[in-house]
Amino acid sequence: MRLSLALALALSSALPALAQDFPLTLDTKFGPVTIPDRPERVATLDYGGADNLLALGLQPLTARSWFGPFEDGYWPWARPLVDSEPVMIGDPIDFEAIAATDPDLIIAVNSGISETDFARLSAIAPVVATAPGLGDFELDWRGRAERVALATGREAEGARRIAEIEEQIAALAEAHPDWRGRTFAMMTFWDGAVGLYTASDPTVQFLAQLGLEPHPKVVEISPPGAFYLQISEEILPELDADLVVWYEAPGDPDVMALAGRQGMRAPAEGREIFLSLDSEVNGAMSYGSLLSLPFLLDRLAPMLDAALDGDPTTPIPLE
Repeated sequence: MRLSLALALALSSALPALAQDFPLTLDTKFGPVTIPDRPERVATLDYGGADNLLALGLQPLTARSWFGPFEDGYWPWARPLVDSEPVMIGDPIDFEAIAATDPDLIIAVNSGISETDFARLSAIAPVVATAPGLGDFELDWRGRAERVALATGREAEGARRIAEIEEQIAALAEAHPDWRGRTFAMMTFWDGAVGLYTASDPTVQFLAQLGLEPHPKVVEISPPGAFYLQISEEILPELDADLVVWYEAPGDPDVMALAGRQGMRAPAEGREIFLSLDSEVNGAMSYGSLLSLPFLLDRLAPMLDAALDGDPTTPIPLE
C-alpha cells in the first residue's frame, strides 16, 4: 500500500539520509561508466535536464539549448533556484565549451548523443547516458530523475521529490475519474508533415499516468524505442481520439489546412488542445522535470476538462 505523502515525509525526516557509496558504476547504452566520487560540478546535455540538477541542489555548469522564449533555457519554475548561469550548449555539441567548465560528471540521459559523442565526452569526465535497451528519448520523467539522482549521489532527495509528484498525480487522477480510459493522441506539424508522438514518448506516458489512454492506433503504429514518427495526414481519421493535443499555436495554418483533420471528431467537438512553443504548459510538459511537473499539474487540469467535455463552445484555457 502506498504511504501517504505526509507519512512518507515524516518517516524520511526521522531517518538518516540514504548514503550512496562511491565509486559508483552504472550501465549505459554505450557500456559501463564509473563515477569515482560524489560529484559537485555537474554538466548536462539533456534537453530540459538542468531542471533536475537544480531540484537536487546543484547549479548546472551547462544547459542544453532547446525551445521557448528564454535564452538561458530556464522557465519560471526553475529561474528562482538559479545562482550561477550555465554555459549554453547547442547543436552541434561544443566539446571545448563543456571541457572548459571542468565538470566532475556529465549527464546525458535525455540527450541523443552518439557513441562518438560519448567517447569524446568521456575524455572530459564520466558520462551517464541512457540505460541499455532504451531509445534515446524513451525514459520517462521518473526514470530520468532517478538516474540523475543516483549518479549525483543525491538519491534520497530525488526519491523525496518523486514521491511528492506521484502523490500529486494520483490525487489529480482520483479527482477526475471521468478522464479514465479516454483516448488521446499528441501531434505536431513539422518539416511539411504531421508528426505523431508515439506510445514511448515521455509526454504520452505522463498523460497515461493521469488515467488517459493512448489511442489504439497510436499504440499500433509506434515503433519500439522511437518517441516520434511522421505520418500521412490520410490516417488522421483513424486517430479519432477523445482528445488531440497539437504542439502548435492555436489556429496554426498548416494544421487548419489538413484535410484529414476534418475526418476527426476533435475539431467539431472542441476536443483539441493547442500548445505553442512559448506556452508554459508546453514547456512544463516537455521538460518533464522535478520542477516543471508540479507547475504543470494545476494548469493542465482545466485544459483537459474543457477539451474532454465534447462541447465546442467550452473555451480551453491557453495556459
